[in-house]
Amino acid sequence: MATLMAAAPAQAVPGCNTSTAAAGNSTFTISHGGRSRTYRLHIPRNLVTPAAVVLSLHGLSSSASSQQNGSGWDATSDSAKNFVVAYPDGVDRQWNVAGFNPAVDDTGFMKAIVDHVAQRVRIAPNRVYISGTSLGGGFSHKMACTQANYFAAAAPVVFHLHSSPQDYVCAPSRPISVKEYAGTRDLLVRYEGGTSSVAGQTVTHLSANASFQKWAQLSGCTGSPVTTWSRLTANVKEYQNCAGGVKVGLASLSCGHGYCTDTSFGSPTADAWKLFQTQTTPGLPADACAR
Repeated sequence: MATLMAAAPAQAVPGCNTSTAAAGNSTFTISHGGRSRTYRLHIPRNLVTPAAVVLSLHGLSSSASSQQNGSGWDATSDSAKNFVVAYPDGVDRQWNVAGFNPAVDDTGFMKAIVDHVAQRVRIAPNRVYISGTSLGGGFSHKMACTQANYFAAAAPVVFHLHSSPQDYVCAPSRPISVKEYAGTRDLLVRYEGGTSSVAGQTVTHLSANASFQKWAQLSGCTGSPVTTWSRLTANVKEYQNCAGGVKVGLASLSCGHGYCTDTSFGSPTADAWKLFQTQTTPGLPADACAR
């Protein structure tokens, strides 16, 4: 097990590491915010560096190992060979969003993970992305709203922007690409919005379309969204004319609460990577080892 004793400042760029750790899966424990925190790391074979980093967050009451096994990010990483995937574990299997874990610094934890990864892999600081399922998707929204100077893009799965409780203000520092994956038959985070009550916490969500439109507004998108894929009642819509060259999308998939695949659409993770690989964070270096 490896230990990182302190989180880096918000704008710190990870240090240079020119030798990549062995391919495969590892579990690490790092110290952050006075807590021992764990995450799993997947490194594909024949990794091309400087590598991008994808943070993939589990849902409420789930775990990093479940997220790794069920999200499909490992397979996408193994295919692309130019990014690694970190799967954090939330304190009490929760994330600091929507009223859960208000005293936990998960924002700093995400950055501490990236710094820790950078000790093992030569990374591209301007290509750090975040995705998550359910409450992890909610935290992905939060990071796009509040940490757009750090994350290049976000892909929330089955969690829309929420209106209550208001534990953060969605005011990204720049236009940022966000693509949400919503289940039209989701009975927990309903496609049409409304309240969800889980583990003693009630969250009020925008509808999937209102969340989509809000991100389009925040990223200065103009014109009408383009339908890039459709099958029966499922479809993917995308604003392609947005400020800063970003894109805002909504995949409305015929499924319930969880990862949903379709024989013609494929998996949300593979689709999200198509967007991620086109996006970078302005002002951050493309190589942690560039001097």
